[in-house]
Amino acid sequence: MLNNGLGEILKTEARSASRIVDLFCGGASVSWFAAANLGKPVLACDLQHYAAVLAGSVVKRTRPVQAPMIEELWLSHAAQSRSRLKRWRQAKELDSTKIRTETWRRSAQELCSLDTVTKSALIWRCYGGHYFSPTQALSFDAMLRTLPDDGELREICLAATIIAASRCVAAPGHTAQPFKATQTAARYLREAWVRNPFQYARAALDEICPLYASKPGGAEVADANQIAKNLKPDDMVFVDPPYSAVQYSRFYHVLETIARGASSEVEGVGRYPPYKERPNSCYSRKGGSRQAIHNLLCTLAANGCTVVLTFPQAKCSNGLSGDEIEEMARQLFYVRRRSVETCFSTLGGNTKIRTARKVSDELILVLKSR
Repeated sequence: MLNNGLGEILKTEARSASRIVDLFCGGASVSWFAAANLGKPVLACDLQHYAAVLAGSVVKRTRPVQAPMIEELWLSHAAQSRSRLKRWRQAKELDSTKIRTETWRRSAQELCSLDTVTKSALIWRCYGGHYFSPTQALSFDAMLRTLPDDGELREICLAATIIAASRCVAAPGHTAQPFKATQTAARYLREAWVRNPFQYARAALDEICPLYASKPGGAEVADANQIAKNLKPDDMVFVDPPYSAVQYSRFYHVLETIARGASSEVEGVGRYPPYKERPNSCYSRKGGSRQAIHNLLCTLAANGCTVVLTFPQAKCSNGLSGDEIEEMARQLFYVRRRSVETCFSTLGGNTKIRTARKVSDELILVLKSR
């Protein structure tokens, strides 16, 4: 989207703004782009901690950081710490043994069921033998326990851990459920479990460290509709709300646990935390999504904000469509519309029951206060 018209629109609309506000920052692509390219401070918000960590690792900084320095400070320390962990020798031996995938998976789960109350064994306890192999789980636990004390560096390293986990996780697309060792999925489980978390963390540092904001901004775990109440006429607001009827926390709970550094007992095939620990959005409820976006648009219009809003044009599973949102917006703003073709995730789809990704016409709406 940023290369398909959205980036140029954001650049144009940001010229007269004093701040950019990304109300549903998610994976932080737009927040990073805005911080690095638009010359204005960025406030990034999301209900999920992992999203705020990713955004904050760039939008708060006004200088680049040397990735090799952080590798030496953090990853070298983490590797040494990992080698001293109680189960590292057993985990390494199991994961290097040439055995059937089903046997590997079962043995991994049995091994990771040991020492589950150890405070430093968060990923081992919650996801070892499921989303991650035993050595991967201990690697991520070592990364978390050796995060730097310095706030800026700590956020960069935590963001790199989240990105590495997202690229190593043994799950189809999003992390709702791990691969099983079935005839069709076993090879995907094995491919994921042999990935080196430290290699992916280094790559993530190489991605994050050169990026920085032209002006210092902030990142918050917060509800978009509440944040909107305090915005001002000179804020340029980017709105990319949820389009799925499935709560996003179901698909990102692994990353959320890493970001929070804590989880209660997990359960089920998906290793889900208790319901009360999962952020829930009214935008992902069919009975509440329309009122939620209407309330948000009313608040932004009343505050005189300029808004850039993106949404699939056709009706989505949460009951909303871009066309319907545009109709609401025209009652409150002057609207400029652009439609581009894009491809978006269907959250949990697969090639048998429903597609994992779907080509769609996406609306980019520029809303100006009346």
